Amino acid sequence: MCDENAEGYASLQDVTKHIVDACIQWARIKGYRASTGFLMGLTVVAKESISLDELVLETGYSKSTVSSNMNLLENLRLVRRIVTPGDKRHLYAPITDPEIIRTNMLDAIDKEIQLFIMVLDRTENTMLSGGAETRFLLERIASLKQSYEQVKKTIDFLRKQSLSQI
Repeated sequence: MCDENAEGYASLQDVTKHIVDACIQWARIKGYRASTGFLMGLTVVAKESISLDELVLETGYSKSTVSSNMNLLENLRLVRRIVTPGDKRHLYAPITDPEIIRTNMLDAIDKEIQLFIMVLDRTENTMLSGGAETRFLLERIASLKQSYEQVKKTIDFLRKQSLSQI
């Protein structure tokens, strides 16, 4: 039997901290509050579905903060709310299905790409009347659009593949 405290073995607490910290970093990168990442992390490491009240107790956040963050995570399709008939509690569980995670990630990237292509198109159309002084920007925009469109094709290709094919 292995001694979990022996050198080279991580405790459950250490692993939990790594996962929660990674979720906090994810939230910050995406422009969300650290509380969003912290709650996501707690949902991921919970052995079973976790209730709103348990999350409030665990974090010390107000019920409204936890509720709004969990609604955000649910809208992002990162957690699912479990409703049991006759039970007023809201339980939350992380989404762990690889196909759903893959789709979520591809959708997020696709939205970003669509936004940039739209803005670049609009900017290019505005600049066409700008003359020689804007020519370098038109070339840069064309290059950026080509890059984004190539990434979009890659995303579209990946979307058509099953995980077993990748």
